[in-house]
Amino acid sequence: MIIRLLKKKDIKSASVIARLNYSKKEEKLAKIELKEMFTKGPFRPVFYVAEEQGKIFGFAGYAQAWMEYSVYQIFWVNVAPNEKGKGVGKALISKVITEIKKKKNADLILISADENAKNHEYYKKHFGFKTLDLFNKKRYHLMSLKV
Repeated sequence: MIIRLLKKKDIKSASVIARLNYSKKEEKLAKIELKEMFTKGPFRPVFYVAEEQGKIFGFAGYAQAWMEYSVYQIFWVNVAPNEKGKGVGKALISKVITEIKKKKNADLILISADENAKNHEYYKKHFGFKTLDLFNKKRYHLMSLKV
């Protein structure tokens, strides 16, 4: 498995993973956000993909906060359903955290959607994230990590 930066040609494959995990609507939203990496804005997101033999089977991104430049948000952590439980998500998040650690005095935040799983427990156990708050009927955990 290789973790590398997203290329324009990967956008369709990555967004299909969002559809497989969620819905057609999420596929469209993912495609819009993935394309943002290739714009010229000052706060463009950065996405990484998990690939093996030319096939994309996971992606994750991060972006710098607009109001507090030392804060970075991790988002769109997605792994193809048939690849879950094989360490793909862990490898993607590790890569994102490694890249963010290169920034000066960085802090990380993420929102863990726990509607069908205990994702927040995974982030706590494997990476040391802490829950700051719960919202939307406790289905989402706002989490942080100092790096």
